Amino acid sequence: MASSTESNLKRGKSAAKKGARNLRHGLLTAGLALIIALIAALASGYLWYTLLYRQELRQINVPGELNRLDTDTREMKQALAAAGEELKSFKETQDALKAALEKIHNDLSRNRTEWVLAEAEQLLLAANNRLQLARDATAALSALRAADRQLSLLANPALLAVRREVTREITLLESLEKTDVSGITLRLASLAETVDRLPLAIELRQPPERTKPEAEGGDKGWQAARGMWRDILGLVRIRTDAETQRPLLPPEQQYFLRENLRLLLYGAQQAILQGNVPTYQQNLKSAARLLKEYFDTGTQAVIAAQKELEKLHNARTVSELPNISGSLEALRRWRSDRLIP
Repeated sequence: MASSTESNLKRGKSAAKKGARNLRHGLLTAGLALIIALIAALASGYLWYTLLYRQELRQINVPGELNRLDTDTREMKQALAAAGEELKSFKETQDALKAALEKIHNDLSRNRTEWVLAEAEQLLLAANNRLQLARDATAALSALRAADRQLSLLANPALLAVRREVTREITLLESLEKTDVSGITLRLASLAETVDRLPLAIELRQPPERTKPEAEGGDKGWQAARGMWRDILGLVRIRTDAETQRPLLPPEQQYFLRENLRLLLYGAQQAILQGNVPTYQQNLKSAARLLKEYFDTGTQAVIAAQKELEKLHNARTVSELPNISGSLEALRRWRSDRLIP
């Protein structure tokens, strides 16, 4: 019984092993068949693709396509060459514009420099004219300072010598005593306008018109005439002074006497403008002498004129003015040397 059972077990194990081997063999066979099928499918697909591609190649005009490709290539090369030429032309245009802009900038800078230099030269010229012709040191000083400000805008070290000369001239004018030349000339002109209104002393001493004695007055009329004549003689005072300078024209000609006084005042005005202080003072002395000799010094108008003449005579004046032409000459010389290539 026991031996029979063991025998059955052995047969069962043997059958199980045999079944497992059969299963593995079946799986291997199925896998191999699948691989073969895949290879066959790939081969079929490749064959189909090859046949299809060959058919398309047969349908395509290869020489024509090559020609078209060559044509497209040439056209592309030509387009690239044209684009290169345009780019080169654009670059040349850009370079030309850049050069033109640089030239404009340089011209503007040079023109600005020339403009500043020209304005500074005009200011220096104006300073010299005001000092030499009008003896107006204040206006000349203002012009020199303005010229120095213009030169400082350039910040050019080459102009230091010119600016040094301008500074020296400014110092010279600042050290001068201030003389109000314009004020003096205006006061002289105002005084000359009042000459026609100044009363003459001769006008007060002229005898009045005689009245004829009445026919019926007899001795009384004659006595009245004699008394009037004595009064007239009392008014008239004959004065002789050989040392006193008389005007060229006789004093009874009132018009010429007044013109003589007016010319003396205008002569003093011209002298102070020219810086001729001795002539200025001499004209004022002569005018004061005319007032004293031939005008009524008891009237308020003549007294005021005499006081004004005295003030003008004592006014502070400058006989010598410095030379400020050095800066102008230096600037002109520098500009001339700058233009020489």
